[in-house]
Amino acid sequence: MYITYETAQYSSLNGQRYTSAKRVKPLRIIPNDLPKTDFMPTKLVRISDMKVVDGSQVNEGYCALSYSWNQSGDILLDEKTGKYKRIDEGKHNIISYDDIYPDMIIPFYEAVYTDDSIKIYQVLEIMDDNNYYFTKTVQYVKFEDIIQQICQQFNIKYIWYDQLCINQDNNEEKQHEIRNMHRIYENAYCTVALVPEYSFEERLRANKQQYFKRLWTLEEVVKSKRLIFVGRDEHRWGDTSY
Repeated sequence: MYITYETAQYSSLNGQRYTSAKRVKPLRIIPNDLPKTDFMPTKLVRISDMKVVDGSQVNEGYCALSYSWNQSGDILLDEKTGKYKRIDEGKHNIISYDDIYPDMIIPFYEAVYTDDSIKIYQVLEIMDDNNYYFTKTVQYVKFEDIIQQICQQFNIKYIWYDQLCINQDNNEEKQHEIRNMHRIYENAYCTVALVPEYSFEERLRANKQQYFKRLWTLEEVVKSKRLIFVGRDEHRWGDTSY
């Protein structure tokens, strides 16, 4: 399965839902200086270049990702090994919007095709009685690009998530990391709960979201200090006490 993420997000904060306009920048982001915890995961993903690094060498705090594997690409059964594997053909979408001035308006639809994206120009009206003009860009990307985009928007510099931080072909490593899973989420400054079905029109309903049907979801949510539920075009803070 492939998902869509819109960089212009609605925000639910302090029990109030901001619906007057889409906001490119989140109303709340992760602080710049996160203190390093006594426990650090074996590996972390550095968001700046999406490289896996040694967790013990990272001198600041980290965040964790909670998501459903089957929304990160095609999950296929390897008939030879009897194990499932993920195939990502880069069909995930990142939709972004850029403001333009009225004298730049293109009075018709125009599509510009590139190797990795389709840029569509269109005049749209948003925000009550005010006219805002912008370009809409659709990029076809891999799952890791979605994670990088989300983390950059929320000012996350290091994140832990299983597909990159655990060698899925190494059973010994997998068992070691599974035993430490509760510590990973307990010590993360914040957990990003990726719920692609969640959108401005479709509220967060546990009985309808694939995310809440995962075996590990309950432990990850319960162990996390803070949560950001991130959907297609809206996000919600699960803890606003800080």
